[in-house]
Amino acid sequence: MAKQIIFYWDFTSPYAYIGANTIEAVARKHNRSVDWRPVSIGHLWKAIPDRTPFPKVKMDYMEHDWTRSAKLAGLPIVTTPNPFPTDAKLPRLLFYRLKEQNPTKAVAFAKAAFKQYWGEGKDIALPEHLKTVVHVAGVPEAEIARAAEDANARQAVLDATAEAIELKAFGTPTFIVDDEMFWGSDRIDHIDRWLTLAHKK
Repeated sequence: MAKQIIFYWDFTSPYAYIGANTIEAVARKHNRSVDWRPVSIGHLWKAIPDRTPFPKVKMDYMEHDWTRSAKLAGLPIVTTPNPFPTDAKLPRLLFYRLKEQNPTKAVAFAKAAFKQYWGEGKDIALPEHLKTVVHVAGVPEAEIARAAEDANARQAVLDATAEAIELKAFGTPTFIVDDEMFWGSDRIDHIDRWLTLAHKK
């Protein structure tokens, strides 16, 4: 059985938003499934020993680039949601709680949360922000409060973040495909080509 494509991501990444909406088509093409593993990107960055200050000129370019990239992917996007970045702790916890119960609903929730934040510019940090999201995903509102207290979900976030750090990931989305690491939504085409080459061997 073919290995899953491991997908490390965070709600605060516009490129993860794009990747979340494009990776599954490539996975299906190659008879793969995707293992979605949200991480805390803040903790990921803090673990980088030699990180340097982020220059404004790079940030200005990236804001333009992620807007353009989303449009090319056919996705709605606001250039900069308010607030940016947001505190995505609660939606990460809710994702892992849902993943344990029903992975399909967890993915539906993640996509709906991504759309609300990046597609509509509406915050997802607080319980009241997530009410619309859970309705779209067919999840009871009561799960929001339960997720906030879910120790297993909290440990899952910590474990996934630690895994990503161990793999020397430095941002999201990061994909692991048969022990190869690919970073960025613009590398999904490379994943497709890599799997095609692997199939020919």
